[in-house]
Amino acid sequence: MIGRWHIVALAALGGMLAHSLHFSVLLVILVWLSLLYYTKRIQFPLLLLSSIASLLFFANSILGQEMPPQLPLDEPIQLTSAISDLSETKERIQFTAKAPSGSASIQVTYFKQEEHETVSGLSAGAQCVINGSLAQPEPATNPGQFNFQHYLRKQGIFYEIELQNLGDISCTGTSQLGQLLKARTSFLHKTDKILDSHTAAWVQAMIAGKDSNLDEETVELFNRWSLSHILAISGMHIALFSAILFFLLTKLQILTIEKTYWFLFVFLAVYPVFAGGEPSVWRSALMVMLIILLMRFKVKLPIIDSISIVFILLLVLDPHYLYHIGFQFSFLVSLALLLSARLYTGSFISALLETSLLSQLVILPLQVSQFYFLNPLSVLMNLFAIPFYTFIAIPLLLLISILLYPLPRSAAILGESFRFINELVIRIIEWIDSIAFYPWVTGELPIGITLLYFLVLILFCSAWEDGRRRKALWYGALLTSIPLAAILLPYTSSTGYVTMLDIGQGDAFVIELPYRRGVYLIDAAGSIGMDFQPTDKNFEQVIKPYLYERGIVKVDGIFATHADHDHIGSIGKLTEEFHVEWVRTSVYFDRSKANLWNSDTKIIPWKAGEMLRLPGWEIQLLAPFRDKKDPNKNSLVMYTMLGGKSWLFTGDIGKEEEKEIIRRYPSLRADVLKVGHHGSDTSTDRVFLQHLKPETALVSAGRNNRYGHPSPEVVDSLLQQNIRIWRTDTDGAVVYAFSGKTGTFSPFLP
Repeated sequence: MIGRWHIVALAALGGMLAHSLHFSVLLVILVWLSLLYYTKRIQFPLLLLSSIASLLFFANSILGQEMPPQLPLDEPIQLTSAISDLSETKERIQFTAKAPSGSASIQVTYFKQEEHETVSGLSAGAQCVINGSLAQPEPATNPGQFNFQHYLRKQGIFYEIELQNLGDISCTGTSQLGQLLKARTSFLHKTDKILDSHTAAWVQAMIAGKDSNLDEETVELFNRWSLSHILAISGMHIALFSAILFFLLTKLQILTIEKTYWFLFVFLAVYPVFAGGEPSVWRSALMVMLIILLMRFKVKLPIIDSISIVFILLLVLDPHYLYHIGFQFSFLVSLALLLSARLYTGSFISALLETSLLSQLVILPLQVSQFYFLNPLSVLMNLFAIPFYTFIAIPLLLLISILLYPLPRSAAILGESFRFINELVIRIIEWIDSIAFYPWVTGELPIGITLLYFLVLILFCSAWEDGRRRKALWYGALLTSIPLAAILLPYTSSTGYVTMLDIGQGDAFVIELPYRRGVYLIDAAGSIGMDFQPTDKNFEQVIKPYLYERGIVKVDGIFATHADHDHIGSIGKLTEEFHVEWVRTSVYFDRSKANLWNSDTKIIPWKAGEMLRLPGWEIQLLAPFRDKKDPNKNSLVMYTMLGGKSWLFTGDIGKEEEKEIIRRYPSLRADVLKVGHHGSDTSTDRVFLQHLKPETALVSAGRNNRYGHPSPEVVDSLLQQNIRIWRTDTDGAVVYAFSGKTGTFSPFLP
């Protein structure tokens, strides 16, 4: 069994994946184990143990599959529960409670009215009486959008409660875990009190696992350059902490070597809870604890066996860890680095470069699945950033933390030094980002390309390890070409798409022509925050993720139907972050609304009656004919052919404008009608429908919007004429996929 525990771990993983992916995965694992036994690469006891592990994990995944219990929604409910997973930021307090039957977890959130609001007696393990209404977390309603419901369900959370005021909760008691977390809270308050805000945020993130106070722009910057692992407590942090503590305790003769080992063992058993309990922290802590035990009892066990045993142990304790991205990154990188240990030759710098390169190559498919892009220069950036944070920043932050209580003044002085150095490093990264950030936006990687990528990566590592440099170079070139192939795939596809995004109370249509001849948007709605001020939420959470998921970095043009925020509010961000050639508007468009648009994007007025001929597509402007001094009435009305169907996009025109279109275009017909003004009863006159004779109607409206869109009158008119209605408020995004002159509509929501 020595040196073979990774086979048991892979078998267990296969059992779990067989449940979440397909039963055939289990058959593949069992066949693989049989082949290993048949070729005498493993003995029968290992075959038996691995097979049992695979079957047990498969059975446990089925039996432990949590289905949401049927609980009343949107009705007042009172529940009493011990709480866990308590977290607090300047904006909110959040924790997990159990449903009355104990059969489901509930995420409870309170959005603070004031920054320093607190709940008396609230701590992990406390018994709390909670009053509120149950709701189900919102699912993703657009391709590429983060699925919050899916994310919570992977953690066993099926419901949520939003507390309206502090009177809705009262708590008493605590637990030993709660006492430890109180110590964490005390530490966080101490950092805020003694240190400057910059250093305090970094100490809280790197020592206590609370990253909510880090500057959002810095977090985004680190994400763009694949440096986010630096901001999360990981194996690097645990190893450094352990080494520094061991050095201090032994060299200062505070403890003997024997007692230092046991001190570290206890410290590592407690520290993950103090640091927020992330899977990557538990993985690293358990690894070091296992190594300490093996050393003390003089048991020789390869590191790969230690990682495999910890992997199995964590999945036994909590199978949900498997779906945690930090867990996946942590184990995948650790396993790859250990299996390829013989690759590292030469100087420290070359070994660091090789380690950084391999780490980035291993996590690339996972990174693309999360962000839909990769940064080819991130390896070099890691080569610059990792030494600084490993050998300077993290030790300095740990020293500041140790000095906080006995020597707060010294901690504050060191904090100022850290702030100066760290801000300088961040400014250097920002400067590099401004001149050298050229991401490869791949879109979603097909499973076939992902499997091919890992196969070539294994061949590359094998050739490099065996000293076959020329073959390794060839495999490396092939490895690089695989993401490029993913980028080029849309240019080989004969399928085009018209997507009505679920943007809330607004409009945003994306048109992708076959063979990627062009990408165009008709409107790009902005969003409004709780304070009724414009926000970038629609762009950041819907439009940008969708375009990235589709592998789109260039938008050939945008048609801005009129100047209302619910139609053009995201155009400014689009022109900033995507290469947008032009925006076409009506000749009566208020140019002051375009002040925040990128000046490199052309704004082209468009006159009624003009036919716009684009590569692979034609679209004609039917209206407005004259300035009506009203943005809605001045909406662009556009007619086009796509996928064998005629389409009419009407912006927010009213019934008066519909009648004018009938008079000017008596023979106009449309198979697909974009219903005007989100289904308001000011549009979509019955006469207009009878004239166009559409088969399909598209309605873009927000869920439970305060305007009551689409109006019952409009819906009745459409149904009476047997028109198929697609609505974003009930169907989510709606996609028309077409090839040649045929196509199919499909909703994102089931």
